[in-house]
Amino acid sequence: MNNQDGSGHWAVLLCGGRGSRMGDLTEAAPKPLVEVHGKPILWYSFWTLYDHGFRNFVLPLGYKGEMIADYFAEISAGLDCEVHCVDTGEDSPIAHRIHKVQDRIPEGQDFFLLNSDTIFEFDIEEMLAVHREKNALVTLSSVEVISTWGLITVDGDRIIGFDRQRKVRHLLSDDLPGKHGLVNSGLAWLSKDALREIDLLTCSDFESTLYPHLIEIGRAAHYQIHGEWFPIDTPKDVRTINLEESDRHGSGHMAKAVRDKLESKGSSAKAPTAQEGRADVKLS
Repeated sequence: MNNQDGSGHWAVLLCGGRGSRMGDLTEAAPKPLVEVHGKPILWYSFWTLYDHGFRNFVLPLGYKGEMIADYFAEISAGLDCEVHCVDTGEDSPIAHRIHKVQDRIPEGQDFFLLNSDTIFEFDIEEMLAVHREKNALVTLSSVEVISTWGLITVDGDRIIGFDRQRKVRHLLSDDLPGKHGLVNSGLAWLSKDALREIDLLTCSDFESTLYPHLIEIGRAAHYQIHGEWFPIDTPKDVRTINLEESDRHGSGHMAKAVRDKLESKGSSAKAPTAQEGRADVKLS
């Protein structure tokens, strides 16, 4: 059924890009429909969000957008949620895509912004609580990552270790002595009010324009993710997470565990009827 009263959390899933780094994998289907353990990446995004109380979904579409809209209609049919699929152009910058969908989001509403090429599972509600407690216009989240390079550990000028699969949480910069950087996950809570802080139509880089501005005016917060986070950027990532090649840090097994958890909660048992169709999806 439709979520007519607008209750539940709001999410904006960025899914309009061409996914050019995926090579041949995105020639026939868009990146969000690339399969991980037998399920499209978008399946993980939807059911994880639904499990965390999201009932309002906004999809700025672009490359092969009709395929994404059709699939989202299939997995959301008959559920108590509202889905807005909006054609925002095949090669539009993210800021332009958000400009074209912002009217779907109620005034004063907080919404979760994410790329639809990441599998994740963590306490999203706790992150929202931090966002509201800090009265933030944006709350950015950080993660540990596995370095793709060999890491040399040193003590002064003495080498004390070498690793190829070590987790990295902090990054140092000579430009910021005494400070350290964190790896941005790409998952953020935003207030719709934040979108008024920049001109979305003239902005060429949404994150690099909006986020530094909100930090400068003191309206940004931070949340450290403790949970699962697997970005999928290249064919190698797909092979690794599907356990088709070496998976030294276990991302494939952990992604499979996320799939199994979602299936155990009944997501795979949901089969839309002919009457349900795609009544829940608003395509424009």
